[in-house]
Amino acid sequence: MNQTEKAALTDINKIESFRTTMEKLTIGAELTHQEIVYILGCAIIFLKNYELDNRLTSYAEFAYYIILKYSTRYKDYAPLYDFSANFGYYPVAKAILNDGLLEQESLEDHCIGIELERYRHEEYIETVHQYNSKRKLLSDKTLEVSYVAPTSFGKSSVIVDYIKKYASVKSRIAIIVPTKSLLMQTYKMVRNAGLGKKIIIHDEMFQGQDSFIAVFTQERALRLLSKNAIFFNVLFIDEAHNILKDDPRSILLSRLLAKNRALNPDQNVVYLSPLIEDAHSLKVAQEQSISQHKIPFNIKEPEIYEFNVNGNVTVYNRFVNEQYGVGHFKDMFAYISATSTKKNFLYNYRPVSIELAAKELTRHLPVIDSSGPVYELIKILKQEVHEKFYAVNHLQHGIIYLHGKLPDLIKEYLESKFKDLPEIKYIIANSVILEGMNLPIDNLYILNTYSLGGKELTNLIGRVNRLNTIFSSASNDLTKLLPTVHFVNSTLFNRKDGKMAAKIGLLRSRIFKDAVHNPTLDTFNLDKLTKSERDRKKDHFVQVQEDETFLTKTPENSFESVKQYLIESGISNFYDDLDTICRRLDQLLGMVRSSPGWTLLDMMGKINYIFINNADVKDAEFKRLQYPQARRYYDYHITISQKKALKENVNSMFTYFKTRIAERNPLTFFGKTYGEVGRTESQQEAKLYINLGTKTDVELINLAIIKLKMEDDFISFKLNKFIIMLYDYKLISVDDYNTYIYGTTDQTKIDLSKIGLSVSLISRLENDSQLQYLYFDEYNNLRSRPEFEAYKNSVNDFYRFEIERFLN
Repeated sequence: MNQTEKAALTDINKIESFRTTMEKLTIGAELTHQEIVYILGCAIIFLKNYELDNRLTSYAEFAYYIILKYSTRYKDYAPLYDFSANFGYYPVAKAILNDGLLEQESLEDHCIGIELERYRHEEYIETVHQYNSKRKLLSDKTLEVSYVAPTSFGKSSVIVDYIKKYASVKSRIAIIVPTKSLLMQTYKMVRNAGLGKKIIIHDEMFQGQDSFIAVFTQERALRLLSKNAIFFNVLFIDEAHNILKDDPRSILLSRLLAKNRALNPDQNVVYLSPLIEDAHSLKVAQEQSISQHKIPFNIKEPEIYEFNVNGNVTVYNRFVNEQYGVGHFKDMFAYISATSTKKNFLYNYRPVSIELAAKELTRHLPVIDSSGPVYELIKILKQEVHEKFYAVNHLQHGIIYLHGKLPDLIKEYLESKFKDLPEIKYIIANSVILEGMNLPIDNLYILNTYSLGGKELTNLIGRVNRLNTIFSSASNDLTKLLPTVHFVNSTLFNRKDGKMAAKIGLLRSRIFKDAVHNPTLDTFNLDKLTKSERDRKKDHFVQVQEDETFLTKTPENSFESVKQYLIESGISNFYDDLDTICRRLDQLLGMVRSSPGWTLLDMMGKINYIFINNADVKDAEFKRLQYPQARRYYDYHITISQKKALKENVNSMFTYFKTRIAERNPLTFFGKTYGEVGRTESQQEAKLYINLGTKTDVELINLAIIKLKMEDDFISFKLNKFIIMLYDYKLISVDDYNTYIYGTTDQTKIDLSKIGLSVSLISRLENDSQLQYLYFDEYNNLRSRPEFEAYKNSVNDFYRFEIERFLN
């Protein structure tokens, strides 16, 4: 909605008859016959203005909102049918016909119903905008294209259909996803599509194939290009708006695009996102041209409510920018309880706040039926995780919570149960839910708006009532086209007297300019950033640009080779002075091979000697390896603990915590997310530690669960970089490398680990004599023999879920 449209709609709302009728329609009050005729007439006028000038998209959206509200409120679907059939909202028109919602159907209506089948894609009908955009995308001959569509508008089918264009030719295709969870979800989607190509999900699975589909994170894609003389013919960039950010992984993503483009100037790139306004914001080089295919309309129109600290509730009409009072509740939990539906998502920002929200909501909800499947789930969690895991108590009230500091297996298992069990009504989570998760959410509560701009809010709201939950062969629910979204102010999760009205006002428009913060992009402009950001990050931006330029040159000596390696691997981010550490490493790497003491050091000792001793390390988490106790801890965790079952590790971590308390050494590193105190009493020191001595046993158990995930992330995203560098520079053996990276030297187990199976899962399958029943088919898919199926069906639900992440 541009300024002209905003001003026009604000002026229209000054007309008393329009204002009063619009308020009644928005809040769901009874309209007189005269008001119905009047407001539907207004909708027709808005539509005619849009037809005269197609740039006035908000007029068409407003007309649709009026008609949708009227039709669902009064069960008179003729206006909605007429609008949908003529405007191209074909799923809506088809649903009205299929459900017999028209009082009288003409022969013409039946003919239209048959004609709408042209727009069917597998199990669903597409809108005309969706249908046309996808056809144009698939026929576009431009090397680089973007597909910008609201959340749930068929991104997966675009990937599959686009890949089919290359089914008959030898091509190396990579789908780049932002998270490990999304990697496995995308892998399953590609595998189930039967595309007839070998699938790899780890860079070390590459064995010289000239045709494959890779489902990679940007780190794995870059490693593949760095270590092999190949390039990708086709790149899909999922959640492409991430490129615009200024963080290390966004830099890696733009580096991947630039590197592959240098190797293959004819690369095909498909950018997929719900949040890009101008595809050229994504360019890494000025001469690039990216063709944009965009779905301009969203058939969902959210109903926005705000709960205020004083208990008053308003509903927001984004078209006329008005808040209307609709009620009062004694507190936020009474409000949530009264307005909740079948599946509710409560959004919060910080993991500790998510856990607090779950705890508080539990206090305000009754215990659910004690004989149903939820109690089977509770029994399994007690058995496989721990009896004192917070989720055990919360589930008794129909609540689960998720955040990025929960172990992936627990998180994904609880997600699946939220989908499957109607008794679980509430899921409390943060941005982990934004990328890739397809959950059945029909109601959203936003408890904190920190870091949520207009684009992020739009993406979050798009998760409510995905199209497959609105339209299905079994039933259609057109009221879900008006998803309910509640902004909940509170002193518990916001600053005192904080209001979310300003953030709500961002939703008046669905058009948000791209904010380019990645200094490696062609469209980056330092002058367009805020003064505070320029002052704070200018040196950083300059350094990033210099580093990326440095990577493009041919190294002239060993120092430059080391420097390029450190930048490319991300190790450079661990140090303040890159040149100093490069000079030091350039000297050390050549010397230690002949040093007799080198072979006597264990892996953690080698890392400390090369990368930490006498080096200015700025990463506090990595720097802890200067302490012998920390080195012993991680050596044990990698070589022993990873082979154990989850509950065994939780109990082991709890025992470790109790030992630290008993030894009067209770300060334990938890990082910024959970840290409560500094290592010393200095007020300037960052709060990265927790004093375990101040915690109850229940709190210690749940901190142990969190710590296990933190350790896995630290090893995967940080520590392994240094082990890989030692191996690349031939300072450790292949057996040492495999032991610390994959937990084994057995090639069969290494192959299973590369496809995603955890060390503990592989160990359990080995102990149960099941590895002999697993094999890889010609397309690199993991398959099982009948004996394994019998075994899988004999184990409990949690273990079976872990297996079926890879075998289903």
